[in-house]
Amino acid sequence: MKLRGTNPDSNSFLYLERYVNDGSPSGFSAKFTTSEKTSPFSQNESFHLCSIELPNTIKILNFGNEPDFFKKWQMLVHPDMIENPLFSICTKIDHMSAVVAPTASGRTVKMLDGEGWFLKLNYMGLIGRIDRQLGADQACSAIEVSREIEKAIVENRLPKFFSFFRELFGRVVKMPCNGSLYDWGIVLREPFPYSATSYKGLLIPGFSLFSKDRNVPSQETVLIQLASAQNKKIEDFLFEDIIAPIYDCYFGLLTSCGLQLEAQAQNILLMVDSDFRVVSIVARDAESIDKDISLMSDLGISNNYTTSGYKCLYRGQYNYQIMHSFMFDFKLGEYLISPIIQEAARHFKIIVSDLQQRIRSYNQKYIHKLPHDFFPSDGNWYSYANIVHNRGIERPYISNSNPKYR
Repeated sequence: MKLRGTNPDSNSFLYLERYVNDGSPSGFSAKFTTSEKTSPFSQNESFHLCSIELPNTIKILNFGNEPDFFKKWQMLVHPDMIENPLFSICTKIDHMSAVVAPTASGRTVKMLDGEGWFLKLNYMGLIGRIDRQLGADQACSAIEVSREIEKAIVENRLPKFFSFFRELFGRVVKMPCNGSLYDWGIVLREPFPYSATSYKGLLIPGFSLFSKDRNVPSQETVLIQLASAQNKKIEDFLFEDIIAPIYDCYFGLLTSCGLQLEAQAQNILLMVDSDFRVVSIVARDAESIDKDISLMSDLGISNNYTTSGYKCLYRGQYNYQIMHSFMFDFKLGEYLISPIIQEAARHFKIIVSDLQQRIRSYNQKYIHKLPHDFFPSDGNWYSYANIVHNRGIERPYISNSNPKYR
């Protein structure tokens, strides 16, 4: 997409989400996705969600504060899912409810009417490499994490340039399923990121920085366009305007809240102004954030979470240190930072090893604030095999030597 002349509106954002997107490096984005008519990669601009009404005997759980616009629906369902036998108990099904457009994740959609809220939907099946059930633990965690991050922003405990898409309301219905109950949920994400400032610029997903435009593959990547518009050395722009601020936000959330972002290329966005200056680092997907309960205790941070098991890390877990490396070295490092550097090096003369050393040195000031056993004691970093993840077994991590960014 050509940046110059682009308006910072939802249409531009959705275009980047859907078409300036190479998919996950794992290759599973294209292998396991939603139907063609609802796929983020299709040329179908929008589709309708289904709304359902359930018998009074069905238990419904609410989390957070329900926005007024949602009160006309009991539950919204992705159209791929509506033929599931679970919905045979519905007293009413409307196949032509909210008009939405898909985002990069497939099961998260943006409403095209009203204020443009994002809706994170339950999807019984693989999208990418994971089954996308959204149950009570996920919904509760998303709302509670959002509240803690909002509080940290209000109290100025996070960088001024940090922004966050709060997830403000969740609903889960307990659906009868083979003699037990299945959680079918939805989480509502606000239309604009929450921050200490009210500035609204063009939102650029992390993956759009280095992905080709699927519709105009000859177009220079967004990162190259941004870098070419700067009045500073490319290495300084990359480090000072993009990379260091991302690490500031990552470590800032860890040390002030005990929360660990899944800061891969989908969950981290940049906000840029009309002069192509990066004015904010934006995070999203509260449900994916780890709650490091042991780190909270170490740093004297209060633990106000009711979901004591879901996305919680405790010292003594077999993967406690590994998970820190997995999120920092693999998800943030290999899925976001390395592709940014590689794309810049493709066009500009950059000494990659010097930039990596600069990043390592910068990150040490944060790592020294963390417990000595935060990262794996063997000095290695940990990735994950390129396979579908079975949540019922221990994840088969892969040990790698020589961390690039710490």
